[in-house]
Amino acid sequence: MDLMQHYEESPLKLDVASLIDVVFLLLIYFIMTASLIKKEADIGFMLPANVAVEDMQEIPVEVLIEITQDGTVQVEGMRFSFDDRDLEDLVVQVAGLKEIAASQNSPFFVNVLPHADALHRRIIDVMDACAAAGVNSLTFSKSM
Repeated sequence: MDLMQHYEESPLKLDVASLIDVVFLLLIYFIMTASLIKKEADIGFMLPANVAVEDMQEIPVEVLIEITQDGTVQVEGMRFSFDDRDLEDLVVQVAGLKEIAASQNSPFFVNVLPHADALHRRIIDVMDACAAAGVNSLTFSKSM
């Protein structure tokens, strides 16, 4: 029995009618599903109207003055050595920060953070500098 002869005798046929039916069904399916999707521009929303502006919150301006064990005073990245007893630059710095707080109508606080072994004389120097700058609210914090 020769199998090759059997294949050569029967011609291959492609039924195009069923393929056309499937293509039309797919076309109808995609047309129907595409029309169901809403576009973003069609989505309706309402914007709020006549919204009252809330009062601004007062954020206090707080200055942290650190006094180290050797008597060095640190404020906002500035360092004042133990030899500087008057701390005139500290007075100028604190007074400037107080003016900034006053221009913003914000409360102004100075927080002194002395080291446990800092000399009391140096703490009093810082307190005198704050008084010269016109500070009304001065607090002390425990060293970490």
